[in-house]
Amino acid sequence: MRDDVEQAIKKFEIKTFGNRKNIEFAEGMLNDDETVLFVSGTNLTISYNASGGAGFFPGVLFLTDKRVFFNYRALGNFSSDSISLDEIRSVNYYGNGLAGSHIQLHGLIKSYDFLVTYKRNITQLIAQEFETAIDNYRSQQAALNSNPQPNAPQPDIADQIEKLAQLRDKGIITEEEFQAKKTDLLSRM
Repeated sequence: MRDDVEQAIKKFEIKTFGNRKNIEFAEGMLNDDETVLFVSGTNLTISYNASGGAGFFPGVLFLTDKRVFFNYRALGNFSSDSISLDEIRSVNYYGNGLAGSHIQLHGLIKSYDFLVTYKRNITQLIAQEFETAIDNYRSQQAALNSNPQPNAPQPDIADQIEKLAQLRDKGIITEEEFQAKKTDLLSRM
């Protein structure tokens, strides 16, 4: 197991019983330039903001210094979902010692709700870790944007919209998700 994963497990008193192999498997999907800040086996509800549809999945969640990554098994196959830290609009947490505590992440297209622990004080630390990671990422991105590299290629918004249209046409994202992301991209021009 990666050192940063082991440190996150220890820091937040995460129980790995029954999830150790899943964590190790999902580690292989992390990028070498990512630092893991939190990891846990959990149950995740993914809600589509535009359509109101939702899915419930057991799996492994990672918070890195760049994104939140979730690896899960659906219909016998492994799948994954991720959201960049700059796409997260808000972080909430709720719960108690009886039903467990949850963290909610709200993005433009999807919202995520996942069980983290039954210890309220640990939940507060986890929520703070998410908020700090988001703030740090946004600060780094703002610094990069204020000092652009002279020959750094700029993403072509038209190409990104075309790729989103292809995902929509293949049924991977809905028309509502396509329109929301397209509006977001056009606002950056």
